[in-house]
Amino acid sequence: MFTGIITHIGEIKTISHPSDWEISVAIKNNDNSKISIENEKLLIGASISCSGICLTLKKISNNLLFFDVSNETAFKTNFLNWKVGSIINIERSLRVGEELGGHFVYGHVDTTAKIHSIEKIEGSYKVSFIIDADYIKYIATKGSVSIDGVSLTVNEVHSNTFYVNIIPFTWSNTSFKSYIIDTLVNIEIDILARYLEKMNGVK
Repeated sequence: MFTGIITHIGEIKTISHPSDWEISVAIKNNDNSKISIENEKLLIGASISCSGICLTLKKISNNLLFFDVSNETAFKTNFLNWKVGSIINIERSLRVGEELGGHFVYGHVDTTAKIHSIEKIEGSYKVSFIIDADYIKYIATKGSVSIDGVSLTVNEVHSNTFYVNIIPFTWSNTSFKSYIIDTLVNIEIDILARYLEKMNGVK
């Protein structure tokens, strides 16, 4: 389980496809400075959010983190758009007693969305996303949504689009700073919306 508060950025170093996919990731601070993986005290088998996708750490070598990515995950997320050099958002799993700064994020991507518009308003950015009509019903004004692993508040919802406002700190310290129109992002809807649908039998 995660909170959607990004602590590091990762740079994709290798992508291979022996059976399932395998990637290696170099971890950096938000200011792009390199860090020592040893100092992070990461454990093999740990769950790590990689741009909203919960992946299991399988190996650490040469200061790189290695993960397997199943075909199921590859085809249901924006993973196939990742390339060597791509920047992704990194968050370690939530520890009991730590501050919950965002909202509960599980790393289970529901769907993808495309950036429709980016409008800079003073220092912040108003960004709209086009999402499949089957999922817009889960997006609520003032509700929470995870976009590439970042916990954000929804400002507006329309027939097949929704808007968020991204403050300067979040823009500068996540992969958002590299986004352009038509960038494909991972979307995880708020877990409360899933359970409300189940309870109410919404079709």
